[in-house]
Amino acid sequence: MALWYFGISSTASTQIKRKKAKIFFFFDMEFAGKFLKPVWRPMMQAARLYCEKPMRSLVAFPVAKVESGKSKYMMAHVYIHGEMGSAKQVIRSLSKAKYHLDVYDELKKEAESMGLCTQGLGGGYLVHDKEKKYIKLYGRSQALGKADHEAAREILQPIYTDHKIDAESGGMEP
Repeated sequence: MALWYFGISSTASTQIKRKKAKIFFFFDMEFAGKFLKPVWRPMMQAARLYCEKPMRSLVAFPVAKVESGKSKYMMAHVYIHGEMGSAKQVIRSLSKAKYHLDVYDELKKEAESMGLCTQGLGGGYLVHDKEKKYIKLYGRSQALGKADHEAAREILQPIYTDHKIDAESGGMEP
């Protein structure tokens, strides 16, 4: 039987602060093997499921939702809380939105329902003509600033492969 000398014993936190802690714990490896073996795998599977759920939500989050006609649009990062490195750039447009922040609020609700966080990158205007298969990105948001229209075009191009997408810089109106 193998015994391991491990652990820290202290009767009061002041002893730890004074570094007068005593090491004491005896651990039987055979007992640990019998105890940990049946519960180790389910514990790891539960941990993996917990860790993978936010990532699955991020992967499943739609990259673009574009309405037809003229609408306000915005770009944003959607990410797992505390993990900005795994952020995903998304585009949302709403024709009924009065302000760009209304578009952001809708996006934020959608992300929070999946347990994700958002950060606005800018806004502009989007004209989507389904019949002509044409999308135009231009302008800026007064509240969020100007979105990178070229980056937005690069995000939309793989989704709307049969559309012609123009990205322009400029003022508030075409």
